[in-house]
Amino acid sequence: MAKEKAPQQISLKVPYRDTISRLFIFRFLWIFPLGILMMFWAIWIGIVTFLQVIYMLVMGKRAPWLWHHMALIFVYSTRWNSYLQFVTDERPELFDFDLL
Repeated sequence: MAKEKAPQQISLKVPYRDTISRLFIFRFLWIFPLGILMMFWAIWIGIVTFLQVIYMLVMGKRAPWLWHHMALIFVYSTRWNSYLQFVTDERPELFDFDLL
């Protein structure tokens, strides 16, 4: 029997800092390009979720590559949400999809 890999874990660490950039007022402008990008990601993740459900029904386990796509969008959107909600000053890359 083939040995299965250990499951990947997703963790979130957000350090607290007292100071913030005075240009934080312009963060809302990132909502427009990010919204367009997230719209396409949402369509893709909808398709991936459907495929994952079908795969789980047929095979009885999760597909690792489908799980990776779902985890990737979770990590990507969490990083952007923490930036847009003033939790962190470090702006994530717009097209940084190599997160896991």
